[in-house]
Amino acid sequence: MILDNENPSPRKIVVKPIVDSYNSFSINEKERRDWSGNIYLACFAGILAIAFFT
Repeated sequence: MILDNENPSPRKIVVKPIVDSYNSFSINEKERRDWSGNIYLACFAGILAIAFFT
């Protein structure tokens, strides 16, 4: 097990204490978007549009 290397998490976790409570926390998770699939889809649609109009 290698403990020196940390991998970046695809999720951003925000921990906030809940007001007027004892040892209670609210955990909000936000995922980073992966735009690579959308870029490939846009390129493919562009190629199809060029092929259709020529």
